[in-house]
Amino acid sequence: MQELTKEEALTALALHKATLLQHSEECVMCALSEQRDRDLVVQGARVGTVVLDRFGSRAGHLLVIAPRHVERATELSFEEYASLQRLVYDACRALERLLQPKRVFVAALGASSPRPMTFSHFHLHVVPVLEDDERARPAQIFSWTEGVVTYEPEQARDLVRQLKSAWPVEGASPQEHQARNACSCVRST
Repeated sequence: MQELTKEEALTALALHKATLLQHSEECVMCALSEQRDRDLVVQGARVGTVVLDRFGSRAGHLLVIAPRHVERATELSFEEYASLQRLVYDACRALERLLQPKRVFVAALGASSPRPMTFSHFHLHVVPVLEDDERARPAQIFSWTEGVVTYEPEQARDLVRQLKSAWPVEGASPQEHQARNACSCVRST
């Protein structure tokens, strides 16, 4: 894992976007929802896709992406929206189990027009916060001012494998899941 400056991350993001979209003008989030970058997929389902953010603000930063291109939450049916929120909840549980953060922030972000570091396709950020100082403020978490976390391919695959293992079993309570899947947790530093 390495940390890039905002300028370095913007350059890397442009290269990744060109590779992911094969130089077309498609939506990056649509491509991720279609699981074109399989190494980053933590959970893929008809109701949405959870991916490790290749350019996250913190280690373990996840994106929960709507399965079809919509730009507003209200363009989803309530059932679709609720299904995405279930994926967010499960992502929080997996991150808490694996990384033991002090807090997990959840936010629906995205610009109304194309920007280099955000996309209009409706998605939710699920960000583990390990710090409890000024770096833990939402204004710091949801910006690239403090740098951007990226992963070497094997690091990303390994973290995705760990997150899949920590993913809650459907229908199990947090306590049942913890007892059934007892393991030594990894804490990112």
